Amino acid sequence: MRGTVALIYPYFRTSAPVQQLFPPLGIASLASQMKVLGVDARQHDCTFMTIDDVVRDVAGQQADIVGIYVMATLSRPAFRLLERIEDALPDALTVAGGPLPTLYPERFAERFDLVFQGEADLSFPAFCKDHIDHGKGTARSMDLSRYPGLCRYDRGTLLSNHKPTLSQEEYDALPLPDRSEADHSAYQKFWMEGARKKMTTLMTTRGCPYDCDFCSKPIFGKRFRKRSIGRIMEEVRDIARLGYDHIWIADDSFTLDLGHAREFCEAMIGSGLGLKWSCLSRVDPIDRDLIGLMAEAGCDKVYLGLESGSNDTLRLMNKRTTVEEGIGAVHLFHQCGIKVGAFFLVGYPGETVGSVESTFSLALSLPLDEISFNVPYPLPGSALHSRVELLATDDDWDIENDVRFLYRSEFDEGWLKARISETRGRFNECRRISTEAPSTPPADRDRQIAGNAL
Repeated sequence: MRGTVALIYPYFRTSAPVQQLFPPLGIASLASQMKVLGVDARQHDCTFMTIDDVVRDVAGQQADIVGIYVMATLSRPAFRLLERIEDALPDALTVAGGPLPTLYPERFAERFDLVFQGEADLSFPAFCKDHIDHGKGTARSMDLSRYPGLCRYDRGTLLSNHKPTLSQEEYDALPLPDRSEADHSAYQKFWMEGARKKMTTLMTTRGCPYDCDFCSKPIFGKRFRKRSIGRIMEEVRDIARLGYDHIWIADDSFTLDLGHAREFCEAMIGSGLGLKWSCLSRVDPIDRDLIGLMAEAGCDKVYLGLESGSNDTLRLMNKRTTVEEGIGAVHLFHQCGIKVGAFFLVGYPGETVGSVESTFSLALSLPLDEISFNVPYPLPGSALHSRVELLATDDDWDIENDVRFLYRSEFDEGWLKARISETRGRFNECRRISTEAPSTPPADRDRQIAGNAL
């Protein structure tokens, strides 16, 4: 009997009041690539499961290789699952991948048999095929240097192959994500109950050339790549067949390449599918013509990282935008009939109380449909992370949408919480007066940056 691979996304749904839940694209993409290679891979999305459910399913599968995806908020459940799976399947080969193992391979290689860093879309499936073809227990006898991104300890020394980055051609040639194992009814029920829509994710590009101080992009990096519109629309039609009516475009920024954005909009208009969609965007470079085309193509909401009402603070963040550009973008989207959600960070290292108050004032002065305030999260791999004194050392934060400093800050956390609460209250009151329409829960930007869409 040929061996099997278990692919695990170890996010367990919490009681956090604001969540955005999506079927994980990362394990779905790996599963589709494994199918191309003839490898039996099964997906285990923990979102609507208990840890006992997951361990039972993986043990019942009798998986020979168990791969677990780990990002900044998932190392604790990942390690808990690892312990349980090692007890249930002591002969299985355990593999860690994702943002956190990419940043700290030594930490994960101490507990897992192997680690895959970076964009392992091709190398990890190839390794799984070869390992299964060779038979169980043969990893040590294989030439592991053939697999980009693979890391392991050998007699106390960490051996690492070069971290892979897919070319434009390799990225576009990847098969569509295998969505066949996702619990679509549970996800659609979640979204219908909270936002009266059925939303799932789509990625059209990878990589972002900007270097915002608080951002971490250990997997896709700075190299921007885009998929062909034909391939994207194949996936859009697949999404529509599964019963979704809304798409969250999970690119770092949908408008990084204006030509690509226009092509996508034109294809959506020509498809006749009538799907609505939302996305992240920078405030530059965009123009009224593109925004109008986005509206015609079904874009009903855009999220902008305005971050601050102070240009001095934006420079501290290395945003490479200005307050004035942000104001102009908000008004353009609003005038074209696209709702606007805005992210703000307050209490940034080096900013002043005055600049924080400018941020609150800016949020209340603009025609916004949603606002999201948070304090900076020093995500592993970000420039901010390297500059602050962390209050914890494990780089794992199991908090969602909580205003809490994870490093030593000169700002009083209680004061910031009170001001955020007051500003949200004033914003909600103005929104209640102007419209009775409910708003979608704000996007969890920190999970998105860390790779939640994958």
